[in-house]
Amino acid sequence: MIIGLGIDLLDSRRIDGIMQRHGDRFQNKIYTRGEREFALDRTKPNESFAKIFSTKEAVIKAISNVSGVFWHDIEVFHDKNGKPIIKLHNMAHKNLLKKTNGAAYKIDVTVSDERHYVIAFAIVTLEKT
Repeated sequence: MIIGLGIDLLDSRRIDGIMQRHGDRFQNKIYTRGEREFALDRTKPNESFAKIFSTKEAVIKAISNVSGVFWHDIEVFHDKNGKPIIKLHNMAHKNLLKKTNGAAYKIDVTVSDERHYVIAFAIVTLEKT
């Protein structure tokens, strides 16, 4: 059963500009330590930061009820093939559990980019029991 869908389209030059103006302050506000380490380890870190940002935006839209949710409450990991994996913390997790009436959920995301643009899509479904 689908609980929520979210999509985000981002011009990655926006993240470049923010990084130039605010650097570490922006990174620390938006990204977890693991996300920062992942992006900074990439050949093009700002592209990775843009993909993670867009992924978080898509997840926020998919879970819909975002009151009290902070950027660090949505964490993006990557499997060995680079596929993004989402882990919710704090209010993001609590809000989604409320929405699913306590049932286990699954969040799938996909991210794609072309030149200056990133698109992320998230879908929240109930886990099959």
